[in-house]
Amino acid sequence: MRKRFKYIFRAYRYRNKVDPSEINYIRENLKEGSVAVDIGAHKGGYLYWMQKSVKATGKVFAFEPQVKLYNYLKNIAASLKFKNVSIENLGMSSEEGEVIFYIPISKNGISIGARIDQFNNGTQCEESKIQITTLDKYFFDRQIYPDLIKIDVEGHEQQVLLGGMNLLKSCKPKIVMECENRHLSETSMSDVFDTLFELDYCGYFFENNELKPVKEFNAEIHQDLVKGRWGKKKKYINNFIFEVPPRN
Repeated sequence: MRKRFKYIFRAYRYRNKVDPSEINYIRENLKEGSVAVDIGAHKGGYLYWMQKSVKATGKVFAFEPQVKLYNYLKNIAASLKFKNVSIENLGMSSEEGEVIFYIPISKNGISIGARIDQFNNGTQCEESKIQITTLDKYFFDRQIYPDLIKIDVEGHEQQVLLGGMNLLKSCKPKIVMECENRHLSETSMSDVFDTLFELDYCGYFFENNELKPVKEFNAEIHQDLVKGRWGKKKKYINNFIFEVPPRN
């Protein structure tokens, strides 16, 4: 009972405080019967609202490579009887296989900063082998066409997108994606965004609950770690919306 309460409390905290604009966007764009994908589900803050939005006739596919978090989500989903949720202990990338997963050392062995790409800032990590798949292999090849995909992969965004080009071209799902300069080493935010622009996507971000075009985003201003993420005002923007506008 206590774990269920904590989980639901966390979900409402995401909706009301952590990512209110993004959660509202998801709730507005997922309807009964929709298919949603949560890549990097972590503790399920987004997952709760996805499954609630698509209802019994819809489906949510959640991917979480950290074993402890995967087991936690499986137990929560069973406890709350989420019959419309499928949880996979997999990472997403540009190809299938096995890779080293880097988990920053913490007391409980769980980290919000765990990633496939190796850290280059001296962060001490535990290493574990994980299985990875691609959006195309898991969804396109099985003729499953998501309406919305949420991506939170700590700098591995480009590889996730490249592994799903056929899927993105075919069904053009809406995308809610975290992307930060500080997580990227071999690519840039512009590279990630350009991958989607080439598929006719338009990009946006929320600032003060207002949806603005991504051309107004300035990393020096909107991702200032000192003034933004850890400053008093905490105006730090790292979530982006991408969607293909309807044709006239």
